[in-house]
Amino acid sequence: MSDQLFKQARKNLKKYWGFDDFRPGQDEVVKSVFAGKHTLVLFPTGGGKSLCYQVPATVLEGITLVISPLVALMQDQVFQLKEKGVPATFVNSTISRAEVEQRLINARNGMYKLLYCAPERLETELWQNMMPDLSISMIAIDEAHCISEWGHDFRPIYRKIPEMMGPVARQIRWLALTATATPEVRMDIVTSLNLENPEIISRGFNRPNLQWWVSRDEQKKRRLKEVLKRATGSGLIYAGTRAVCEQLSQWLNRQGWKSEPYHAGLTSDNRERIQNQWIDGELPLVVATNAFGMGIDKPDCRYVVHYDMPSSMEAYYQEAGRAGRDGDESYPILMIKNADLPVARKTILDSYPNRGQLEKIYNAVCDHWNLAAGSPMEEIHKIDIDQVQKRSGFSKRMVWSGVRVMDQLGIIKLVRMDEPQVGIRFVPSRDGLQERLDRMGKTEKRAFTDRLSRMMGSDVHHRMVYMDERQMLVKLQMSAKMLENGLRVLAQEQLLDYSLIRNEPTGHLAEARYHRFPCSYAEILRHRERLLKKLEYMIGYVETKECRSRYIRIYFGEKNVPKRCGKCDNCRKTGNRSITPKDVRTVTSLLKVEPMAFQVLQKHTKWKREHLKEVLAHMMREEVVEQMQDEGHRYSIEG
Repeated sequence: MSDQLFKQARKNLKKYWGFDDFRPGQDEVVKSVFAGKHTLVLFPTGGGKSLCYQVPATVLEGITLVISPLVALMQDQVFQLKEKGVPATFVNSTISRAEVEQRLINARNGMYKLLYCAPERLETELWQNMMPDLSISMIAIDEAHCISEWGHDFRPIYRKIPEMMGPVARQIRWLALTATATPEVRMDIVTSLNLENPEIISRGFNRPNLQWWVSRDEQKKRRLKEVLKRATGSGLIYAGTRAVCEQLSQWLNRQGWKSEPYHAGLTSDNRERIQNQWIDGELPLVVATNAFGMGIDKPDCRYVVHYDMPSSMEAYYQEAGRAGRDGDESYPILMIKNADLPVARKTILDSYPNRGQLEKIYNAVCDHWNLAAGSPMEEIHKIDIDQVQKRSGFSKRMVWSGVRVMDQLGIIKLVRMDEPQVGIRFVPSRDGLQERLDRMGKTEKRAFTDRLSRMMGSDVHHRMVYMDERQMLVKLQMSAKMLENGLRVLAQEQLLDYSLIRNEPTGHLAEARYHRFPCSYAEILRHRERLLKKLEYMIGYVETKECRSRYIRIYFGEKNVPKRCGKCDNCRKTGNRSITPKDVRTVTSLLKVEPMAFQVLQKHTKWKREHLKEVLAHMMREEVVEQMQDEGHRYSIEG
């Protein structure tokens, strides 16, 4: 039976995606799924994880439930699937309850093969009531490292997935996928999801086309200029803060490199424009925070520079791994100055709250939300960091750190909203609102209020209902300013309460407001030590004298890793035995006659392609040879 399913999967792979066969590893995953085994997938960034559940979903009876933490990513995948003719949908915070209910009814009626949602959705009463009738055949958990306290993006809600799936959990196939999992994280995923004798399929963490490089220089900007002068194609520069992104992009533009900053503080339209221009090759360089990259597929990104050091190997590997996804030679470069390492540790220690500070931040957030002790809270609300800062007396950095820590401790549940949201709750009942509409004099205001009420659904009279701002503006056919002005007028007349969420964190309490803060000092300290340990591994990567590719692969649990990749900066420093002085003289003598393209050089030298690439790369690093930016991309003697 599973053989027949696999044959059909290969046909569907060709039919919908245009591929003749699966990549190595993907075929093992698909066969494991069809055999009914619990499966854990460990593929590097760009390794093709999504096809491991999308293709089987087109073959299996019923629907495949995909759990994803990223709203933008699930929406992009659904759009791409629909373009290919695969019926799929998502339910998340960007659509109204009425729309969620309709999509779940459609799913129950067999209209979709894939249904995407965030893990928080599984907690809702609507989901719990409708789940038994959905005919779920498989659950695919993307970014599965979020389950683990040792993962770099731990989200407590992930650990409750089996419990929230209830009796359905025992009747379905389980597939967990991640690109960044150490041995501890793998064990945590298996245990937390109750995976029985799981098939663990890994393609390893080797990226042979990447030349891992650490550049230590006290003058980072000077070094960055040198890197960009020699770089070809499109690239990314990651910076630690929005401010550095803005400043660095402005400086690069003054130096003659076309770039734009990208961070969560930009409007969604601007972010989308920058993404599209970069993917299409119109914008060669983006300076971004870690908000950039998830779900963005640009196979020919040739270099990724980290101007600031990430705090974990997982974050670094994931971001740097966006280079060279097409398999061609590419360069992840980490820029470091001596002060960066002690400052990174001090930042964690200084910004990590102790128990007393955490309790004060908790009370400040609850007071900001007007919650009395013992009051429950199910609706999400904006967390105004400025307001919490005033109430607590701490810095913004300390407040935000405290909120994140409480999210990890399961005290506050942060809800990620990738796009600006508008929250509305009508004060009158439905009948009361109708009476107010009947008495309303201005035709335009009456029409606006009526359309708003109908669009948000019946729940809007009982609780705050959120909708994607862009979707709302399209439906109402008005500008953001017009919408904001209209809501302000209706709020002043006590017709409604509203909330505009643009780049602010949002969330709600996991339980009713505590009379006494529940976490001990030991629990809080344990989280801080985990962060510090991850940072120590990152510093170890910077300071190692051994092969950097080997360091990465061992960190992620690979066995029998070769001692040298022959390509990273450390391997180059110890010398590449395959390159001889004679090789260098041969290429030099040829290029002194005239600049030559790679194919011409290969014809003259009669060397293998890989060896010639290594010789040219070595000579370019030594600044003996440069690549001319003409139609033939010819090589010439530098200077």
